[in-house]
Amino acid sequence: MKKYIILVLIFLSFSLMAEEMTVAKILTGFERSTYIPNLTTSLSVKLISANGEVREIKADAYQKNIDENLVSRLFIFDYPPSVRNTGLLINSFLNGGENVMWIYLPAVKRVKRIALSTSGGGYFMGSDFSYSDFISKSGDDYTHEYQGEDTLNGTACYIVKEYGTTLEKRQDTKVSYMIDYFRKDDFILFGRDYYDLAGELVKEYRVKDVLVMGQYVYPTVIEMTNVQNGHSSVIEMTKASTDVIPDRYFTTRFLQKR
Repeated sequence: MKKYIILVLIFLSFSLMAEEMTVAKILTGFERSTYIPNLTTSLSVKLISANGEVREIKADAYQKNIDENLVSRLFIFDYPPSVRNTGLLINSFLNGGENVMWIYLPAVKRVKRIALSTSGGGYFMGSDFSYSDFISKSGDDYTHEYQGEDTLNGTACYIVKEYGTTLEKRQDTKVSYMIDYFRKDDFILFGRDYYDLAGELVKEYRVKDVLVMGQYVYPTVIEMTNVQNGHSSVIEMTKASTDVIPDRYFTTRFLQKR
């Protein structure tokens, strides 16, 4: 009996180690495939109401890995005319530093600072994407649990459950947990299901197209659907470039004086 118990414990230990290794492998693969030092694109966001009405927002988008801990994203909006020249600068830290967004409002020629720790659940320009979807996550902020393998829209995926490590983190983002679908052949985040604080499915993130740029694989068409109200948003990125972007682009001075 004692031998049997020992064998069971050894088996459970190996199973836990295998699970941890699987999650680590998936997340490392994801980071490697999508880690692009510099990325410039033309961005279109279509906002689609439950009855099919469509509004569109257009912007130039810039992303740069400033260093191993800081990722900066800049959006300069061009359409519609009511938001033209509005700018958003988002700095997100991988080492647990405070994520911050600055918004430039051309009507008042002023830059306003917003702490994303208190607005992570806010919506990006009225779309179904929240600002937290544009923040690179610190590994200390989220727990990941391997859930096995499945298919999503006919594509083989690894399944990982992801959730904030603290109740405060989950309340900030208004998400209790997410189910992530990582495509098996290249580890990109192919889909994600968001569950609200009541444990009900609220949003579905789906990648519709990707761009392969050498060693990098980057989603270029993404649909986010709110299954509770029928509203959806589609982000499409075109004219992608990996040319070096000057660091000065990611400053509040550039946001205001460009």
